[in-house]
Amino acid sequence: MKIEYDPPKKRQPVFALFKLIIRPFVRRPRVVVLGEKLQDGCMYIANHANKMGPMIYSMFLPVYHVKWGASQMLGSYKERFYYLRDVLYIQKNGSPHALASFRAFFEAFFSAFVYKGMKMLPTYPDGRLARTVKKTAELLAQDIAVMIFPEDSKNGYEEQPQSFFPGFVLAAKTYAKQQGRDIPMRPVYYHKRKRLIAVGEAVTLSSLPSQKKEDVAEELRLRVNGLCERILSGEFDKIK
Repeated sequence: MKIEYDPPKKRQPVFALFKLIIRPFVRRPRVVVLGEKLQDGCMYIANHANKMGPMIYSMFLPVYHVKWGASQMLGSYKERFYYLRDVLYIQKNGSPHALASFRAFFEAFFSAFVYKGMKMLPTYPDGRLARTVKKTAELLAQDIAVMIFPEDSKNGYEEQPQSFFPGFVLAAKTYAKQQGRDIPMRPVYYHKRKRLIAVGEAVTLSSLPSQKKEDVAEELRLRVNGLCERILSGEFDKIK
């Protein structure tokens, strides 16, 4: 199914109500920004952290942005149910089938509102990713930031991702070809236990020694994991 996409308005009353409801149950993380202040028209390459990672970014990272997300979660109730049960809970979280079915049954009802509220841009595991790449370049050209979670999480979310899918590099290259300039890409890491979001300094395609998409993806993976190591070392503990 083709999903038409337009970035939601910055004011989302239903999503704002949802955030208000869950706010007492979510501890606010500190945000540490290295280098320049947070930018519009930028690609933020982030770790997923856990199921709640994207929601934490939506609630507490103070820059308007669109996120890449699984297309199934913007589809029909049936598509959302099967994705939640089979992929999120059974495959990634290792939940028993009965528990996964129970949770997916209820979450699939309201998850579409949540995903739209988080401004999710649908992604695909096949040739339809070209649509996502094209739309991403359009959003960046409109000075709208885009956040991408490129880690291979088929076996669950790791503290330090072991590999990145390189699809986001195609978006950066498409933007550069269309606009005649590079888009800044900034690594981002959310650590739940430390309650901290760290945003690294920007890099561009032309600033890297190799522009091969696999090499660029690996460079950003190392930078994301580097933020994790710096968080764990306590480097940011005294930064307000």
